Amino acid sequence: MSLATRDRHVTASRADIERRIQSHRAAIAELEARLVETPAAPSWPPHGFYLTFYVVAGTLLGILGSLVSFLFNVLGSLVVDQDPLMFLRVYGTVFLGQKALVTDDLTFFMLVAVVHFSVGAIAGAVFHVGVNWFVPDRPVAQVALGALYGLLMWVVNFYGVLVWLQPRLVGEPLVLQLMPAWVAALTHVVYGLTLGMLQPLGRFTPYRPAVAV
Repeated sequence: MSLATRDRHVTASRADIERRIQSHRAAIAELEARLVETPAAPSWPPHGFYLTFYVVAGTLLGILGSLVSFLFNVLGSLVVDQDPLMFLRVYGTVFLGQKALVTDDLTFFMLVAVVHFSVGAIAGAVFHVGVNWFVPDRPVAQVALGALYGLLMWVVNFYGVLVWLQPRLVGEPLVLQLMPAWVAALTHVVYGLTLGMLQPLGRFTPYRPAVAV
């Protein structure tokens, strides 16, 4: 190989190496740029129906509804000079039978109260999701549906669940025997009306930063 041919080969190899180096540098620069890119922020407010919010809000409203219905029974008992905890005693017969009517065990009353508020919380979540899905901007309809929802809960709980369950637990349906039907129905209507009237408190309104004019 002549000297001139060897020089041309060396020059061509050097140019090829430099091109490859530049190519690798460009690829490295692109990868580094990807590392420092800021990830896209999640969209806010969420698109569509914000189910998680309405489940949580409905749970809280359901607890408030249960509290109002409980206080309604306590005040009613005081008015007629009856044991203010009779409401809890009657429901507690599901667990203890006749013993619930005479016990003074604080743990027993706490257990019945927890069950009462838990059922109210679950039912509140169901109602809140439903009305805000189907009638989100109709407050009068929400209150009316709340009352109907309360009546439906009374029918299902008393004549669908307790009439079947309690005899199997303690031998007889004491709740249905001890609580007048009109008291049970009114208690559930108060719960449902409370849910309906509290609906504006559970409406999702996303925060939007003020825009300078």
